[in-house]
Order: sequence, then C-alpha cells, then structure tokens
Amino acid sequence: MSVFGPHVGKDELFACFRSAGQQATQLASQFANTPTGHRNLVSWLEKIATCGDRTHVVMESTSVYWESIAICLHEAGHVVSVVNAAQIKFFAKSLLRRGKTDVLDAEFIAHDGEVRRPACWTPPEAELMEWRALVRGRDAVVELITLEQGRHHAMEHQAQPTSTALEWVEARQGVLEAQLKAANQAIGALIKSSAALQSQVDVLVSVPGVGRLTAVTLLTETMHMGSMTHADQWAAFAGLSPMPCQSGDFTGKTRMSRIGNARLRRAFYLCALTSSRMDTPLGDLYRRLSGSGKPKKVALIALARKIIRTCFAVLKSGVVYDPAHSRNIALTA
Repeated sequence: MSVFGPHVGKDELFACFRSAGQQATQLASQFANTPTGHRNLVSWLEKIATCGDRTHVVMESTSVYWESIAICLHEAGHVVSVVNAAQIKFFAKSLLRRGKTDVLDAEFIAHDGEVRRPACWTPPEAELMEWRALVRGRDAVVELITLEQGRHHAMEHQAQPTSTALEWVEARQGVLEAQLKAANQAIGALIKSSAALQSQVDVLVSVPGVGRLTAVTLLTETMHMGSMTHADQWAAFAGLSPMPCQSGDFTGKTRMSRIGNARLRRAFYLCALTSSRMDTPLGDLYRRLSGSGKPKKVALIALARKIIRTCFAVLKSGVVYDPAHSRNIALTA
C-alpha cells in the first residue's frame, strides 16, 4: 500500500507520496487548502497512484485545518489516518532530523505512516460536529465573560474611572450574557431533539458531580468514544492517567500525563471539586486519599480519573449510577 502524507497548513497543503516498497520520496507537490485545491489534490493523487494499489493517507491533527481535506479524501475512497502532531515530531527526532520546512514535514509524515501504519480514521457524524461547535462556542463565551468581568472591576477601581470606557465594557458584557443564554438554550434544545442523546445524558448525570454540560462535553469531544473499549482508555484520552517516573533505584514523583483532551481534563477536574464535597462513595474516596497524606490536588486528580471511569461504566451499560455498587470504591481506586 502506498502512503500519502499531506502537511496541512492554514492556506496550503504540501503533499508527499511514497510508493509501496520504496524508501525515497517519489513525488511531492503543493496545493491550496481550499475546496478547489482539495479537488486538485484528489485528481493528482488518482493519477500518480499505482493501478490497483490502495493509498493510505496519514496527516497531523493541526487545529481544524485538517478536517476538510480529511473528509474529502475519505469520501474519495482513500484510507485516512489522523495522528497526533507530537508523534510525527518525535519520529522525526528519532531520525536525527536536521532542519524544518513544510516539504520536510510532509516527507516525515509520509515516512511515519509507512513505518507505523496508524489506525484508520472515520469522519464523525455531522450532527455530533455541530453539537461540539455549540459546546465549544459556549466555552469561548464564558472565557470572554470572565475577561470582561476582570476588566470591568479594574476600571471601577482605577484612580480616575472613565464612564465612557465603562459603558463600552458593560455593553460587551450585555452582548456576551445574551450569547451565553442563547448557547444554553441551543444546547438544551439539541439534547431534547435526540432521544439517544437524551438517554445518554440522563445516565451520565446520575454520576455524582457530573452535570448536563459536562455530559454533553464528554459525548461531543470524544464523539462517543466508539473506538475505545476500556475505562483506562477514557482516562488516557482526557490526559488523566498517571505517569510514573522510575529508573533503577531512583523513584520520582508520579504525575498526571496531560497528554490528551484539555477540555475533558478541565471538565472532570471541576467535577471532582464538586464531588469531593458530597456525601457519596466518590466523596469518601477523596477524603480517604487526602486523609492518608496525599496532597489535595493529587486526591482530586485521582477522583477525576475515577469519575470518568465511572462514566464509562454507566454509559456502556446504560444503567444509572447506583451507590450500592460502590461500597468498596475506596479500596478499588
């Protein structure tokens, strides 16, 4: 199988095609990262691909710029894989890479795909992508509201407050509050519009500390985690898995990996803060860990990991959370 490694930029695509069994790059080209450029790339790929040989497309997940070309190539019948950009970076370092250009990046992406043969990627449902955009849009509005609140407070307490500037800030705050209200209504409407989503949210919010927004964030950020079959994969995807540091007689601190989805990690850390104050088996777990001498942050991270594992269990089983099944949670965490 031949490998095609496009390096995706904001405006341009740098393509590198490697024929099956060849060590050197066969062909490279450059296209615009536009619908027209995507069509030209697909046509170019069809012309140079060996007759009867399937092409494996491997690309980095660079922001959102890769999504359109990935969907286009998938619809054209190619096998598509989307990998973490850090994997390509360290693969290039392992080959003692000297220098960095867009063309070199494309070559290393194709070379990495030829060596590792990463798993295939399937485009998510359009409905899920729309839901994810709504949730992320709400998060952006909340961040802006927090920023404007701080700016408003600073202006009120400066030596010579300016009424005009304060009016501008208050006007922006009014717009943002209206957008937040609209976002909440839109997210509530999308939950009601899908019976399947409604049932999944109802199951997830039964877990202590998990709210409706966190439940929707989990479902949309992971696209239902359809390819994951174990709770540890969920924790790893959120960057909540432990990362030990040990070599020979040396044993360092075990830290949180942070290699994963930052939105999920933040959401479940906040869930852990809420759950730690509750009189539930999950809250008991936090109190046992902190009471045994663990730093509070370490105990909260362990609780966040337990919560996301519990979400895995209830979502996979379709059964709401039952504290009766968690009597020994302090012993199994």
